[in-house]
Amino acid sequence: MTPFMTRVAEFVGTPEDEVPQLAERRSTLPETRISRRVATGTGADRHVALRSLAEQYVCEANAVLGADHDHLDLVDEPLPDELAFTVTFKDHGARCSTTFVDGRAFGRLVGDLFDEEEARELEGPDALPDLLVQLMEAGMEASPTTSAT
Repeated sequence: MTPFMTRVAEFVGTPEDEVPQLAERRSTLPETRISRRVATGTGADRHVALRSLAEQYVCEANAVLGADHDHLDLVDEPLPDELAFTVTFKDHGARCSTTFVDGRAFGRLVGDLFDEEEARELEGPDALPDLLVQLMEAGMEASPTTSAT
């Protein structure tokens, strides 16, 4: 079990004897930074790395959530000058995008959990687990029952 899976197991209340080692409880606020224009290659590389890691974490979380809980979803958006994906849990979501204009890339994080006026993006891949746990927390707080049938 990965550290992120252990963290999700702790979050959903998996009995301690079923979790190899409980993760250290940390803040679930994902670190973000003010978005800045970067070279197209740098922006594309960052986005693809973040998207790949998001898929891995969503799969890991869903494996732990099992049939007893709602699952995270990840949806890609094919757009002409933008790479984007959205991760959702119940009614909450976060959209990570990178737009490409005039040889520059611009990353942005948007979602109902963020109310910043200035465009922001995740600080880096290490902030992704916190983002996903924050989505799950918001979803559980809004409706603690599961949709599993």
